[in-house]
Amino acid sequence: MESIQFTASTFSNHPEVIKGEKPVTYKREGNKHQFVTFSATTISMGISKTFKGQRFKEVIGHWPSMSIQAFDKIACKRISDIETGHYNKASNLLVGDFFIDYVLPQMESRNRDIKSVKTRWRRVMPAFAHRSLGDVTRLDIEQFLVGLSKEVKGATVNRHLSLLSRIFTAAISLDILLKNPCKGIKKWPEDNMRDRVLTQAEIDIYVTEAISMDTPQSRALLLSLFLGLRIGNVITIRRSMLDASLSTLHLPQTKNGRSYTVALNEPARQILRRCLLMSWNDWVFPSAVNDGQHIAYPRNCHERLCALIQAQIIGATPFRIHDLRRTYASRQLALTGDARLVQSNLFHQSVTTTERYAFHEQPKLAAASQQTALSFLGNLSLPTISSINEAA
Repeated sequence: MESIQFTASTFSNHPEVIKGEKPVTYKREGNKHQFVTFSATTISMGISKTFKGQRFKEVIGHWPSMSIQAFDKIACKRISDIETGHYNKASNLLVGDFFIDYVLPQMESRNRDIKSVKTRWRRVMPAFAHRSLGDVTRLDIEQFLVGLSKEVKGATVNRHLSLLSRIFTAAISLDILLKNPCKGIKKWPEDNMRDRVLTQAEIDIYVTEAISMDTPQSRALLLSLFLGLRIGNVITIRRSMLDASLSTLHLPQTKNGRSYTVALNEPARQILRRCLLMSWNDWVFPSAVNDGQHIAYPRNCHERLCALIQAQIIGATPFRIHDLRRTYASRQLALTGDARLVQSNLFHQSVTTTERYAFHEQPKLAAASQQTALSFLGNLSLPTISSINEAA
C-alpha cells in the first residue's frame, strides 16, 4: 500500500474518485497504522493494526469535518488502547461512521430504494449519528420512535426501526456488538391499507387521455397499468432488458433485491414498440431534460390525468400512481381467482402482500356473500318478518 502525507493540501488535491470506481486507500507517511480512504463521497481516516494475532481496523472520522490534528490525537489513543488491552470497538465506533462506511455501501449494492433509506437516515442521524454503537440502548431507540410517531404514520415509524435494527445487526455480524438494542421493540400499528382501484370508466378515460398525450411520461404510466409494475421499475427500463421479440422483460433488481423476468402482453408490446421508436439512447424512457438519464417520476403527468377523470366523472376521488398496480392486481385476481398467479406477476415474496393489493369491487363481494349464505340453506328457507309477526 502506498504512503502519503496527511495534510489538507494532499487531501484536497487528490484526484477525484468517480462514482462506481473502487475507493483508494493509502497509509500515512511515517505511521503505518494510520490510513486514509478516498471514495466518491467521503475521505475517511482510520487505524489498522494487528496485535497478538488479532486485527483491529476502525474508521475514526471524515475529513474535513474532522481535522487531521484531531484525528491524529484520537488515533494515537486507539493504538495505545489496543496495545494495553483496553480497546473496545463498540465504545469507540460511532453509529454515523459505521452507517456511512459499512451499512450504506452494502445497502446501495442490494437495495433499489436507496433514496428512501437516505431519507430515513436523515431523521435518525441527529439522534444517533454522534453516539457510540455500544452506548445506544433499547430505551434510547424507543424514545426516538415515540417522538417520531407524533410526526409520521406507524408504517413510517416501523421503517425507521427496521433501519436501526439493520445497523446494529451488521455490527453484530462483524463481532462489534453482542446484542441488538432493537430486539424486543414492538412494531407500531399500521393503518395504511389502501383499497383504491380504478373503475372501468376511470380506466377508459385514463388510457384514452394518456394515449392522446403520447409522451414518455404518459407511456410509462400506461405500461405500469398494463403490466402491474412499480413505476420505479418502468422508468428505469433499458433496451438491453428486453428480448429481441419483445416477449419478456428482465428486471435485474426489484424492490426486494431480486431479479425477475416479466412476460409481456400485447398492449405492453405496443407501448414498448412506440417507446423504442421514440427513444434516442439506451433508456426506453429517456429524459429530454437530463442528458443520458431516464425520465423522473411522472407525478405531474399522472395528476393531469387524474384531473381529467375528475372533470368527467362526478364524485371521482384522486388516486396514486401505485394504485395502477393495485388495479392490475385486483382485476387479475377477479379474472383468474388465482392469488399465487397474481403473486408471481407482482414479484411479491409473500401471498399475504398480494392479498393486501388485490381488492374485489363491492358488488362482487356482496354477490359472493349472498351465494355463500344461500349455500348454507340448501332447500330450507328462513321465515320472513311478516310471517313471524303473524305467528306471534
